[in-house]
Amino acid sequence: NARGFLVFEGLFMIDKTSRTETQKLPPLPDGAYLLKEVELTEKGQVSVQLRDQLKIYTNNRFMFAFVHPEYGIDVGAGLATWENGVMVEEPRVNQKGAVNGLTFDIDIKHTPAGFSQTLLGMTYEDGRCLDMVESWVRASNTTSLFDGLWQLKEANRVKTKIIGGGHFICLETVYKEGISDAAFWFGTCTFNNDAEALETVLSSSNQKYIGAHQTLKVALTDDANFSQTFILDGADVSESFQRM
Repeated sequence: NARGFLVFEGLFMIDKTSRTETQKLPPLPDGAYLLKEVELTEKGQVSVQLRDQLKIYTNNRFMFAFVHPEYGIDVGAGLATWENGVMVEEPRVNQKGAVNGLTFDIDIKHTPAGFSQTLLGMTYEDGRCLDMVESWVRASNTTSLFDGLWQLKEANRVKTKIIGGGHFICLETVYKEGISDAAFWFGTCTFNNDAEALETVLSSSNQKYIGAHQTLKVALTDDANFSQTFILDGADVSESFQRM
């Protein structure tokens, strides 16, 4: 009868919904990830590269940094949204400055050590097109009150910093006479308390920074603003950041 059909249909809809929900893939955990290797396919030729590269996901934000053997420094940061196995990344800044209108749908698969991500048809400015599969190992999923993507802007200096998973990445661009000079460094970040942090640089586009230690006085003004103070050449340097 009609009532029986409606009841049966309702049960079918509930069962179908529950099956759909069970098929949803869990989100990628926030944290810091180190690149294990990247497999590149270009014109049918496959090669494997190893490089010092860190990527941090935190609070729906991302940032990565490394030195490309052919193109120089490669840094990106912006919004990250998980959509059932696909990480939609929307860059807002890179080593050349502000970025708008770009999105990347990145296929991500969980692995016991971290995750793998696949990018198909990656096109460079010189016309090269290749596919890449990156394998990442989780370095840490430690959290802190300062986790997030932050940006400092001054008249002749732009600085972007992410904190998450017990690590940090910094990109700084200095403008002089219309010419930009960008540098990055990344490493571990340990908060001894809510007022002090210790950073150790693991990799950088400037070799002299690698292995350096920096103690910073840090403070959250509110949820959207934080400041850090450190000593440079014997003088205190204070920087105020806004959450991106």
